[in-house]
Amino acid sequence: MKDIGFDFSRVMLGTVQFGLDYGIARGGRPDYEACRDIVVCALESGINCFDTAASYGESEQILGKILAELKVTDQVVVVSKSKPISDVAVPADQVQEFIEQSLLQSLKNLQMESLPIFLFHRDQDLPWMDALRTMKDKGLVGRIGISVDTADGAKQAVKNDLVEAIQLPHNLFDHRFAGKMFDSVEERKIKLFARSAFLQGLLLMPEERIPKKLHVVVPIRRKIEELARNAGMGMPELCLRYSLSFSAITSVLIGVDSAAQLRDNAAIMQRGPLDQDLISKIDACVPDWPESIVRPICWNEVVEQGDV
Repeated sequence: MKDIGFDFSRVMLGTVQFGLDYGIARGGRPDYEACRDIVVCALESGINCFDTAASYGESEQILGKILAELKVTDQVVVVSKSKPISDVAVPADQVQEFIEQSLLQSLKNLQMESLPIFLFHRDQDLPWMDALRTMKDKGLVGRIGISVDTADGAKQAVKNDLVEAIQLPHNLFDHRFAGKMFDSVEERKIKLFARSAFLQGLLLMPEERIPKKLHVVVPIRRKIEELARNAGMGMPELCLRYSLSFSAITSVLIGVDSAAQLRDNAAIMQRGPLDQDLISKIDACVPDWPESIVRPICWNEVVEQGDV
């Protein structure tokens, strides 16, 4: 498989905020100059991995323009995702063309000739992995894979021999992905990107802003906050370093609204993983939450209606 000639940074910058209002702790989209400042800060902090997608509004265009202006396009890892096949019910005989057109548009947006990593954006699109292999055979991408949101989707992805990269949710509230699956990821040398370290803000936002539907998490979150205080750190540090503690994870994806936020997170990154005793205490506090709690897609409707 084709790979970059340098190491992946342990933190990956998510750029969905460049193109969309996103998450339940929304601060609004940063303007172009703010986005540029964020990318510059990322590079200065040793972050060389960036995540985007065809479905993230203008994110690809903005990221591509910034990287080109800074003349670093060939010095970074960009992960993008195709338009979801399942979202628009593409006929089977048109899937190949649909994927290729999506990739070509992404390359144009990003001002790149070849994309380091190209993923499907939905669990349901995994059966079409052969189409991504064709893009790889044409030299248009390096690694191919999928972004998943369910435990079953992750299991199926790991079993698929064509999958070379997986993005999935991982945070101290979400225990669906770990154990044997992480062992398989390391054995197959799959690049694993963990998103949602802060569970779209649910682990960090003030209690009064937590949607009523999710108030069940408050007592557990208080216990975790106490563990953080006793360890001499804040929740952002605990959450980020928790995901950084798993060797199977190549990079932990974070999204920020400003360069200042990114500097704070980059400083946390330098402190490395948590000690195993603290990880065990965290895991002992957290129940096996149902997907209605740990999958934001299950509660976005509540948020959209302003129940915050």
